[in-house]
This record gives sequence, C-alpha cells and structure tokens, in this order.
Amino acid sequence: MTYEEIIQFHGHECPGLAIGYRMATAAMESLELFRAENEELVAIVENGACGIDALQCIAGCTFGKGNLLFRDYGKQVYTCLLYTS
Repeated sequence: MTYEEIIQFHGHECPGLAIGYRMATAAMESLELFRAENEELVAIVENGACGIDALQCIAGCTFGKGNLLFRDYGKQVYTCLLYTS
C-alpha cells in the first residue's frame, strides 16, 4: 500500500501515522517479509496510537484475523513474529 492509501484508511495524516509507516516498512524489509495472507505473521503492539493503522495495512495483521495482539503498556513498541511450519 502507498502512504496516501494508508492516510485514507486512517482518516488523516499525522506524525503517529508517519512513524507507524516507517516502522512497518522498515520491519518488513529487514525481515524480508510479505503482507500476511492468514496468520503466518503476528504483530504485538504496546499502544493504541495511530501507527497501528499503518502496521495493519502494511503487514496484514489485524484484530479480526487474530494476528494483531494489543498489550496496553503505553509504549512505542512493536514486535513482529513469523510462524513457519
């Protein structure tokens, strides 16, 4: 997804969204991952900030699929786990 598409999904442009976009893009490139189709990639987030919308769009981790876990510690911490069979 492009940054402009993520802004549309989120509803507005803000610093938190930009941070989430940079974080998710860097993580996916560093880990050489592709957007999750199912639950092979799990993300754990420790805040409820705007950046999580970018993570959902880029990594494909969502609350609905059960591969986005929320731990409310109020910290800018994001963890990605890859499950392989």
